[in-house]
Amino acid sequence: MQKKIWSGIGLLLISFWVEHAPAFASSSDDYNFSWLDPEKKIYVLQNRRYRKAGSAQFYALGGMSLGDTYRTVIQAQPRLAWWVNEDMGFEVFYSYRTHSPNNVYEALDKAIAAGAQSPYIREVRSQFGVLYNWAPWYAKINVFNSVLYFDWYFSIGAGMIGTMIGQKTDIPANNWSSQNLFAAYLGTGHLFHLSEHWKIRLDVLGHFYVANVFERLTGVAPKNAVFSNFASQVGIGYQL
Repeated sequence: MQKKIWSGIGLLLISFWVEHAPAFASSSDDYNFSWLDPEKKIYVLQNRRYRKAGSAQFYALGGMSLGDTYRTVIQAQPRLAWWVNEDMGFEVFYSYRTHSPNNVYEALDKAIAAGAQSPYIREVRSQFGVLYNWAPWYAKINVFNSVLYFDWYFSIGAGMIGTMIGQKTDIPANNWSSQNLFAAYLGTGHLFHLSEHWKIRLDVLGHFYVANVFERLTGVAPKNAVFSNFASQVGIGYQL
């Protein structure tokens, strides 16, 4: 008899919990997702909290060129951007690049000291270009319990590069000759929105140009080839 009484009480408690659990859950803080956003708001992924269309943006980027044969290249790159809408924008930039011999050239330098001839080296000293930016993806991530919003963009453009060609054995150094070449640019990156005005940017931009492989060599028929190089950069920006 007691077993039947306790069984009945158990069934009543279960039915009461099933009926009223949604009401308790809706009033509980565990279901408002406050841990996702300090402002206790839920932003739909497609809704942008920070907008960039119709405003000028200034960036100061710096980084290292990747894959130069004989040089370690560090560059500084200011940019001015204007987004027509949230998906498409344009950007102009200028790069100043510094060069120093890398380990490959140091090994070659020992061969030169032993009597070998130094090769002609082409250094890309500067870049100028106009980019078209396309940002198809806008997202947010949780970083150390704070929400970080960012755009993932792709870039394509054209411009000019300033190069210098010479040998280590050229004395004086002004025997190096300069040459400006047309270049195409291709890149991608992430634009992180810290606030309405301040941005952090991770960027990879490559240049492609056509040049004579045997530049400055006498008695050799010219042979053009496509050269390319990418630079990885990080920087900060301000939106007006």
